[in-house]
Amino acid sequence: MNQHEIGKKVAELRTAKGLTQEELALRCGIKERIVQKIESGAISPRILVLKKIGLELDYQFTFDENDDLKFWLLTLHLSNFLVIPIFPLIIWLMKKDESPEIDGHGKDVLNFQITMMIYLFVSLFLVLFIVGIVLLLALSLYITIITIINSINVVMERDYKYYFTIRFVK
Repeated sequence: MNQHEIGKKVAELRTAKGLTQEELALRCGIKERIVQKIESGAISPRILVLKKIGLELDYQFTFDENDDLKFWLLTLHLSNFLVIPIFPLIIWLMKKDESPEIDGHGKDVLNFQITMMIYLFVSLFLVLFIVGIVLLLALSLYITIITIINSINVVMERDYKYYFTIRFVK
C-alpha cells in the first residue's frame, strides 16, 4: 500500500467506526494533525503509528519490503558516523543482490567513507603543521552534517549527494 491508499483506508475505517480524527488521534496517542496528514496522503506513517491506528480500527495493515529496504538504506548512511568502511561493506556485500537501491547506496557510502578516511589521515599528518587542526574540525563537521542530511533524504525518499567523494567502487 502506498501512502495515499493507506490514507484512504484509514479515513474509510475511521468513518465506518463513527470516529472523528480527533477521537482517533486521542485513542492512538498521536496528534490530530498527524491523522489529518495520513488521511490526506501527505505523509507515510511510521509502522508503530500505523499499528496503533490499525489496532483502534480493527484492521491489520500489511507492510511491504519497502520498509525493510528503508531500514537497510538508513543503516548504511548512518554508518558514516563510524567512518570505518567495514560496517557498510558487510551490509553492502550481504544485501546488494536483493535490491539495486542497496547496491547503489552501498557503493556511494563506501566511496564516501574511504574518501573521508583518506582526508582524515592527510589532516592528521597536517596537524604537525597546525593547519591540520582546522581541517580535522571542518572534516568532522562536514561528515556529521552530510550524514544527517543524507539520512533524512533517504527516509523521505529524496535524492542524496556526497560531495568531495572519490569514486573507488563503481
